[in-house]
Amino acid sequence: MVFVLLPLIGAGIGWITNVLAIKLLFRPLHPVRIGPFSVQGLIPKRRDQIAANVGDVVAERLFSVDELASRLDGPALQREVELIVKNAVDNWCNKKMVMLPGSVRQYCNNALRDLIATEVARQFPKMTEMFFTRIRDQVDVKVIVADKIIALSLTDVEGLVLDVARRELKQIEVLGAVLGFIVGLFQALLVYFMA
Repeated sequence: MVFVLLPLIGAGIGWITNVLAIKLLFRPLHPVRIGPFSVQGLIPKRRDQIAANVGDVVAERLFSVDELASRLDGPALQREVELIVKNAVDNWCNKKMVMLPGSVRQYCNNALRDLIATEVARQFPKMTEMFFTRIRDQVDVKVIVADKIIALSLTDVEGLVLDVARRELKQIEVLGAVLGFIVGLFQALLVYFMA
């Protein structure tokens, strides 16, 4: 009976303690006073620090404006911008040059459109470099990520972590039961050999 009861009790204790430990990562959401102590879940208590650390990791290792710039297809983007400029010039000319005869209007339209589109295409590398320099100066990925995490409610943060790590957390619970079972088995062996 000792070889059944002690391992089962150990498994139950191991499982329950790991379930409680996982719950205490998130709960209680707000500090609860218990005598001289204040108890709060680890993630709610350190949300600002966690958000800042996640922001640092994302900005330093996962995403940067330079990486964004390197992944853009510059020539394709340049062709798209050139097409947009040509359409804009065509529309402008069609609205503003209505008083000119058709052939003159078409000639001016084509000449102006091609001249502006060529100049935009020539200046495009400088414009994109300036654009990404401005983004680098004005966009702080760390702050954006940290602000997004802080803006989430504590229950949303809990749901996010649980969605991502549900399987691993279940494995931790089961591992607690297995380790508790093994400890109970050793206790049963000790009781058997000491009796």
